[in-house]
Amino acid sequence: MEAAGWLRIPKIDRTPSEKLAEICLNVAYEGPFELLFYTYYAFPTDYPEDIRSIFGKEFFNQTIQPEAADEFRKTIREEDVQAVVTFNKGIFNLVAEEKIDLPIEKLKAGALIQSKVKDVEVSLPLYLTFPTGWRYDKEYFALRTSSLEKIKVAIALGF
Repeated sequence: MEAAGWLRIPKIDRTPSEKLAEICLNVAYEGPFELLFYTYYAFPTDYPEDIRSIFGKEFFNQTIQPEAADEFRKTIREEDVQAVVTFNKGIFNLVAEEKIDLPIEKLKAGALIQSKVKDVEVSLPLYLTFPTGWRYDKEYFALRTSSLEKIKVAIALGF
């Protein structure tokens, strides 16, 4: 996000991690937007799809997923969110009006992947970029930076 101009925090201010968290929470950074970092599921895991396996499909579908969706919509409403950027295809497809197939190939080809967040009161743009841990291409950093730059421009222009 830094390389794409979203979040500029001097290197000296990044440690300890509590200091970095304070900077982000207080929006004490340079950048074009006020950022809200949000975890869709309130359960720590590297892969959101694992939650269904851990808790079972029935409990996941009847309890975890509806609560996560309600909290997501509540946060959007209470924080007056203007756009959503996701780093996970599964979460994108869960909250999008229009789902996406093969996003990595499309992102690598330079596509801007976007939709609208479904089931919210306002028309809210939704974007997908590369997963934060994705490093499966020798040009991964340039690809990720380019994708985030395109999203930044789209948000700034109101697309």
